[in-house]
Amino acid sequence: GRHLALIDLAAELKLLLYISLIACLFVPWGLAPQGAPPEALVVGVVAYVAKLGLCGFLLAFFETSIAKMRVFRVPEFLGAALMLGLLATLLMFVSRSL
Repeated sequence: GRHLALIDLAAELKLLLYISLIACLFVPWGLAPQGAPPEALVVGVVAYVAKLGLCGFLLAFFETSIAKMRVFRVPEFLGAALMLGLLATLLMFVSRSL
């Protein structure tokens, strides 16, 4: 119904916001400065749409490749995450003692 549509819309807007932030922070090309002529604004809008399209393609590729992974590999990733966390904690304590 309408409520599910609003929930889906909110999720899509959140994804658009995250992709926009990532694209504008890590790929800042096409940002028009203040007081720029209209041509620069058109170039900025085209660059923004291109960045969103590229990020959407990469997200779709990533999600389809992750879907092929087996559930049985999850403990391996959790073990790697635990080891990286412990290594980060150890490095934090060692760097404070220097």
